[in-house]
Amino acid sequence: MTAVGRAVAGTALAAALGGLGAGCAGQSGTGGPDGSPGSGPGTAGTGGGAAGDRVVYFSTTPKGPTDDQQVLHDRAEADRYAARFAARDPQAQAQIAAAGRATDFTRQVLVGWTATTGCSAATSAALTVSGDRVALQVSQPKPPPECVMAFRVSVVFRVAKERMPAQPVFG
Repeated sequence: MTAVGRAVAGTALAAALGGLGAGCAGQSGTGGPDGSPGSGPGTAGTGGGAAGDRVVYFSTTPKGPTDDQQVLHDRAEADRYAARFAARDPQAQAQIAAAGRATDFTRQVLVGWTATTGCSAATSAALTVSGDRVALQVSQPKPPPECVMAFRVSVVFRVAKERMPAQPVFG
């Protein structure tokens, strides 16, 4: 193949990948797998965990913080988490900090969780606790075959303190 042929092939490949990425990035994550309303960035989603667990922040995006899990035991920890987690998103930072202010830390904790969900945006999230193991369960539609960009979910749960193990094992 000549240099011109390689350049044309490379340009065509870049254009095709750009179009595929744009199609995947256009998903908002605000609809459920059946087209029913889901949760948009910064709104409470469907918890699905134990009675009393509540999603107090939910966002899904192709970009975001790295995978992380953290139990927040008091308002100061919640404020630090909000500042670190959402440093570039003042709305998210304010929503997470507000959740910390609204939490009764004598009876509850907040659990922040960020994870990659693959090529489809999560529509809801639930926290499961079994013994010392704490796991994130996400609902999401089947990914489109042409998607080339991974999505991330960021969620903060309010959980009864007695449900959380003293030394949680995340995974």
